[in-house]
Amino acid sequence: MMCSQRGPIALVVHVLVLVLWQMLAVCGSAAEPAAADQPRAVLERLKQTRIISIQDHDKFNAIDQEGMAGVWGDSPVNEYDRNYRAQLKQSLGIELIVVRSDELLAEMARVTDADAERLADLWIREATEVKHVKRSDIIRPARLYYAFKQLLQKYNAAAITYDSATLTLRPQKVKAWTPLAILELSKENIPCCCQSHVDCLVTQTIGSLLTDGRQGFVGDVLNDWAFAPIAERPQNVIVIGHCGAPITPLPNRRIPYLIRDHIHSDKEWFGADDVPTGITVSWPSDEPATVVKFDVGRQRLSCFTARVLDGDTLYEDFANCICRNKMVVQIDHPDKCYLLPSDPNEGDFREWWGSWGCHQVVFYGDLTGPLREFAAAAGFEVVTDK
Repeated sequence: MMCSQRGPIALVVHVLVLVLWQMLAVCGSAAEPAAADQPRAVLERLKQTRIISIQDHDKFNAIDQEGMAGVWGDSPVNEYDRNYRAQLKQSLGIELIVVRSDELLAEMARVTDADAERLADLWIREATEVKHVKRSDIIRPARLYYAFKQLLQKYNAAAITYDSATLTLRPQKVKAWTPLAILELSKENIPCCCQSHVDCLVTQTIGSLLTDGRQGFVGDVLNDWAFAPIAERPQNVIVIGHCGAPITPLPNRRIPYLIRDHIHSDKEWFGADDVPTGITVSWPSDEPATVVKFDVGRQRLSCFTARVLDGDTLYEDFANCICRNKMVVQIDHPDKCYLLPSDPNEGDFREWWGSWGCHQVVFYGDLTGPLREFAAAAGFEVVTDK
């Protein structure tokens, strides 16, 4: 039949297509490890990974390990602090670089006005709205972003965290806040969080490597009872909140954000000329998620599956209460989750849970499979119960 006949050119093209297809298949399998090998591949990659914490003290994860006593980093250095960096290197292969504020300030001073203004104007154009802050307030975190980038390059590091409580809130050594820097780094799939939460940064880094580069959201566990429900109070939920958030929590997609004043802008020592900046992102709702935390010091991992809810439709004035970014997640198995039940008698911020602390990391998608496999490869205990 006519349709079954092929001329010489068609045969050559057909052969070339087959050869090219085979080459692409081989390249793809080499570049992307099979699912069964991915956790081990990530563990091997971590052995070549450095992360940075910018802090002027020698405490690690102080807020999560000590509660409010650790907020200012002035509690005594203990055995946990002395051993943490070695444990991180031994258990996961990650090297932690500690950078002092003087080095950060030197990098910020090198940023040109033109570069800082150009990035600030980009953020202003991208934002759905800018409220309660001025252009000059947005330029300051642009300098911080460029300084972070220089430090990441200088130390060949993959992720960075910054102790905003002791460097920016008080005593204001650095006059810039992290939310916009976190946002911009998330575009490049670079994990970043504030308050020098190194365990959270480690969690972000591992989750990003185990997925397609999606970025995790680090935040305090807020008390859902602190929010007035619009209708019936939702059950079995936790609220994760911080003033910085990634805009790349889903693959190949950026979510909208607005620029606004930070939660700490009401502090009396901030004036009209130095309003702290925060952001608010629009979280996609009705999506599966995983609440994750690596406890490096005790070599444990906790993970709980959940579903992201739309907080704006559940609670009154949700956007303006407490932290500027808040994600409401409904836990799939609340009877097994140590984060539940919440207590109406607790304050806005939930109590901390021993070595798990008061911060968690949320990733979109069900990551329990790869996380369990990674934990097994790394020798970490998996905790999925109370």
